Amino acid sequence: MFECAFVINLPFKSDRLAQFQASVPAVFGSVRVWPAVHGDSVLHPDWWTAGRGAWGCYRSHLQILEHCYQTGVDSYVVFEDDAIFRPNAESLLASFLEELPPDWEQIYLGGQLLHEGQHPPRKVSNNVFIPYNVNRTHCFAVHRRGYEKLYKHLHAAPFQNGEHIDHHVGRLHESGNLKLYCPGKWIVGQDAGPSNISGKTNPAYFWVDPETTGRSDWLTEPTTCVFLEAPIEVAVELQQRGWHRGHWQNSDHLDRGVCDAVASSDPREGLLQWYRTVAPEAVREGHSNVCLYHPELTWSSIESLPIPNVVRVTCQTVDEAIAIYDQHQTVRKSADNRTVRPKKNLIYHIWPKAGNGMWQWNVEQLLKRIEMFDGVRTIGIVTSDIACDNMTDTVEAVQAAFAGVRIDNWLICPNNPDLGEVVTFEKMLESLPHDDNHITFYGHAKGVRHSGERNTKRWAETMYEICLDNELFIEAALRSHPITGPFKRGIELNREGWHYSGTFFWFRNADVFARHWRTIDQNYMGVEFWPRRLFHQNEGGSLFGHEAGFLYDDDAWNTHIQPWIEQWRKGGEQLPPCGE
Repeated sequence: MFECAFVINLPFKSDRLAQFQASVPAVFGSVRVWPAVHGDSVLHPDWWTAGRGAWGCYRSHLQILEHCYQTGVDSYVVFEDDAIFRPNAESLLASFLEELPPDWEQIYLGGQLLHEGQHPPRKVSNNVFIPYNVNRTHCFAVHRRGYEKLYKHLHAAPFQNGEHIDHHVGRLHESGNLKLYCPGKWIVGQDAGPSNISGKTNPAYFWVDPETTGRSDWLTEPTTCVFLEAPIEVAVELQQRGWHRGHWQNSDHLDRGVCDAVASSDPREGLLQWYRTVAPEAVREGHSNVCLYHPELTWSSIESLPIPNVVRVTCQTVDEAIAIYDQHQTVRKSADNRTVRPKKNLIYHIWPKAGNGMWQWNVEQLLKRIEMFDGVRTIGIVTSDIACDNMTDTVEAVQAAFAGVRIDNWLICPNNPDLGEVVTFEKMLESLPHDDNHITFYGHAKGVRHSGERNTKRWAETMYEICLDNELFIEAALRSHPITGPFKRGIELNREGWHYSGTFFWFRNADVFARHWRTIDQNYMGVEFWPRRLFHQNEGGSLFGHEAGFLYDDDAWNTHIQPWIEQWRKGGEQLPPCGE
């Protein structure tokens, strides 16, 4: 797998090291502890502007590269001591390595994709992607084929102003001069704890997975492999039109790798090796497909190969070939579009406070849109306690309001005014599937405490409308963010960070359940602050009303929110406050 494995650790961080050593999967073998350069103990040059901790990180990684380069190590993987692993890390790694192209120079087993909206990762196979720019250095591997490129780039000083090592290496990624790969699902994340570089206390993170980032559809389309049966003249012209047959061709215009495979005792293994080499070239260079061609090959020798999405094209002319290929692509995309729509789940909290009619009004708003939820539907109800005796309607009254409507789970809990929605939240999350193709809406009966006053009713009306009246709008928003909602407010509000004012939000199930999703503050704001316990501020999408201000105020509604919602209802272009 990798000849050497290292973990970077400051000697006084023994607790971090012990936790890492106890959790690192055995498949990585013996992991050597590399003493980190302590940025507070050494001087950095004047051109370095990113801080002492970042200097120590840069020098530590450079030292490991120099050591492996100088001693002839074939490949190495390096961890930082705050690396954490998914529970199924070994199986994910095995699947990734099995499909990893043999030309790899650097791979990231964990990281954060940058510029993924404009440059989404390109799919090579089910488990292998080519990213545009990967940030973070908590786990990557380098092959000796890439040592010189990476070494020269890391010595290309000075860095741009304020850049850390990961920012600097990211520009090498963007150049396309390094054969870079990553898995579809991140295998390694970063644990919670104080950062030696920023000085901040960071939560545990697995950043958005490459397979779900920047998708133009709910699933990423795989590379098509065309098995071509045609005259050589047709094959040559199709290559000129973008059908990639490999760059290593002989004087007969046949790929040497394919020729070697055909002539070998085991053509299957050679053809698979050829495909795994050529497919990432096709993806990287923007070709429309991989084209497997040799006059001695037959369909019976190809159809059983474990190559994804193979289409047979038998023809005599270029026009015939293109027509057959286009028809296949149209049929496949049509089939994909019928199956890729995500299942939509509902988790919804109700405090049925008696006397003001607000919980009933909220249920009416929900029931108008209930049919959109074709997945699991879970309703949490809090009942009266000593502090709220005679203030709460019965569970039976709430259930009667849903008469004739499918509800899969009723969760009944005693009310706790100090915890509010937290009382039911974790149990509702437990009711959800963890599948990739599921998304979930969380909401609650809003305004019951305020009796519909202080703008809470029109605030709630707006959130129901934005979140539940346009399914395609929500699906599109969740292609680029693991969680999203209306009225997102940023970090400038307080030291704790961002949140969705009003606590209505959607999330991708797989992304939530890959993280520490049970991390819920045990106070009244616990659910509102839960998204930021799992996700970075830039991972949280914004459906509408970004930084809209204090939503109890009349001025905020009259001066800008109401005009925004009217524009949104018209289907006009999104205004700056509606997104980031």
